[in-house]
Amino acid sequence: MLLRERVSDHAYIFRSNLYAQVNAGLITTNDGCVLVDTLPFPQETAEIQRFVRERLHSEVRYIILTHSHADHVYGAFLFPRAEVVGHLLSRELMIKHTRPALTEARKKNAVLANVFLRLPTLLTEDEAAIRIGGTTLNLRHSPGHSPDVLTVYFKDEKLLFASDTIMPIPFFANGNIDDLRRSLRAILEIPRLEDVVQGHGPVLLRGEVKDVLAEQLDYLNQVEAHVEQVLANHGGKAELNALSTEDCGIPPTVLDGLVLKLHLANMATLYAKRRKQLQKAAA
Repeated sequence: MLLRERVSDHAYIFRSNLYAQVNAGLITTNDGCVLVDTLPFPQETAEIQRFVRERLHSEVRYIILTHSHADHVYGAFLFPRAEVVGHLLSRELMIKHTRPALTEARKKNAVLANVFLRLPTLLTEDEAAIRIGGTTLNLRHSPGHSPDVLTVYFKDEKLLFASDTIMPIPFFANGNIDDLRRSLRAILEIPRLEDVVQGHGPVLLRGEVKDVLAEQLDYLNQVEAHVEQVLANHGGKAELNALSTEDCGIPPTVLDGLVLKLHLANMATLYAKRRKQLQKAAA
């Protein structure tokens, strides 16, 4: 059974229990609903579909796909009447990467047999707004986790859907550590912000947001410093992987144990990038 949580007067989150605690958000208005991301498997997103139809007696008017990664976009096909919103880069990345990956995933997992991608048709680059039922949602480009991430700020209820810009462990292996650092700092500057829905894991409540963001920035700094030290000492994989998640203040059980895989990918990506930069400078 999918976890459902009411996080404000007009917003719910639905959390996957099948993959990495992915969150989808639902904003309700008198003129229909806005869905912020979907869930990885169609049977989970179908629960959101039933909730909107049977409990709210409403429909999804817009789907905001915060970025192109499969675990956030696969369920959009279940809402054929909704307009799909996304970043310009997200559409490109879905065509280039997500669609071929779905073709391969269907061969391995029968529950994905009927899934097809709905590409964003309402596109933004830096900032945009959606006005529906007297409610304004502000969309902002927030790269770092990947180049195409959008956050969604529900100003009336001081609620931010941060997508994967904020996760229980920062993850930039498909993006850029410097961009992610800037995006996290930009969230700190949002006035009147209270609660934050992470892309994965529990909702951050008023009073803990600033502390969590400080911890996330500290994690990025620790990883960067460690990689630089390993390179300076001409170390290899063993030395690189010596920095544990616990050294960085993150328990190994986070995200059902997926945290270690993400952490190692972060370090390997940054190591390869910085090593290449050093080799190029020395050539």
